[in-house]
Amino acid sequence: MEAQNSFQFGVEIELLMGSRKKTHPNWKSLAKDVSKRLLKAGIANHINESNDKSPENYREWSIVQEVTIPNQPAKNLWGLELVSPVYPIHTYWASDLSTIFTTLHAAFILVPSAHCSTHIHISGTPHPLSASGLAALGKAALYYEPALDRLVPPARRGSSAYWCQSNRASPGLRGLASLGDCLAVLDAAEAAGTARAVVEAVNLFPAASAYGRAHAKVRDFVRGKVYKWDFTGMLAPPGGAGGGQTVRGTVEFRQPSGSLVADDAAAWVTLAVAFVAGAMAVGPSLGGGGVGQGASMEELWALLASGAEMLGWESLGVVEGLFEQRRS
Repeated sequence: MEAQNSFQFGVEIELLMGSRKKTHPNWKSLAKDVSKRLLKAGIANHINESNDKSPENYREWSIVQEVTIPNQPAKNLWGLELVSPVYPIHTYWASDLSTIFTTLHAAFILVPSAHCSTHIHISGTPHPLSASGLAALGKAALYYEPALDRLVPPARRGSSAYWCQSNRASPGLRGLASLGDCLAVLDAAEAAGTARAVVEAVNLFPAASAYGRAHAKVRDFVRGKVYKWDFTGMLAPPGGAGGGQTVRGTVEFRQPSGSLVADDAAAWVTLAVAFVAGAMAVGPSLGGGGVGQGASMEELWALLASGAEMLGWESLGVVEGLFEQRRS
C-alpha cells in the first residue's frame, strides 16, 4: 500500500428538496430552515453562500447553493448541496449521515433528480498520495470502470453525463484503441514522477470544446470536474490554514448518483474509500495484454474487500446492498 497510515474524506450530497409545511420564497430561506433543524439535531453547520473553499469551511457541515440543479419555485423545490467536514475513516461519520437524513426526512421532501449526485473527496493521511499512488489509482479507475458503471443509473455510465464523463475521454487517452494502451499511458506518467503528468493523462479537456473555445483556449487544458475521477486537487499547492496546518490534496470520485437516504451516501463513501485503498496495492500491476475490456463485478468486489481489509474494516457494510440492487 501507499506509504501512509490511512485516508480521510469529505462527501458532497446534492439534493432537490422542499419543506413539507413551509413555502420558501428562495434558496436562502430553505437553507436557513435546513441549518436550524440540523443544529437542533446536533449537527454543527453553517451556510456557505459564496461557496468559499477555504479550509475553515471544512471543519463542520456547510450548506451550499447547487447551481447545476434547476430550482422549481412553483413546486417549492430548491437545489442545495450538503458539504461535510473532513472525516477520518474511523469516526462517527456514518452516525452523522443517519442523523442528517432522519432530520431532513422529518421536515422536508427529497425529490429524486438526475441532476443530483454524490461526490467523495479522498486524501492520504498523514502523507498525501504520491505520483505513483495517483497513477495506481488512475489505472484502477480505468480498469474497473465497466464494473463501476453497473452500480450507477444508465445516465451516469460511460460518458453519458457531462459532469461525469469517462476518464478515457481525456484527449491523451481518447484515441487509443485498447484499455492496455491507456494503462501504458499511466505507466509513462508515473515514470515522469510528478502528479501533473498523471493528472494530464486523465483530466485534460479539449481546447476545441465549446468550453475551450468560450475561454479562448489554444491547447488542451486540465479540467477534472467533468470526469468520473477528478485528480486536479492534487495540483493545488499546500496552503497554510490556522497555525500552519497543511491543506492536503484530494482526489474526487464524481460518478455516484444522488443519495436520498443515509445508506445511499454511506455506501458511496465506503465504496470510494475502499476503492482507493485497494487501488494502491492492485493498480501498479494492471497492464499488458491480459486486461481485456476491463474488470468484472466479481473483480471489483475483490478489490473493495481487499481495500476494506487494508483499512481495518470488518466488512463493506451497506456496499453489499448496492451490489445486490445493481447486479442485473
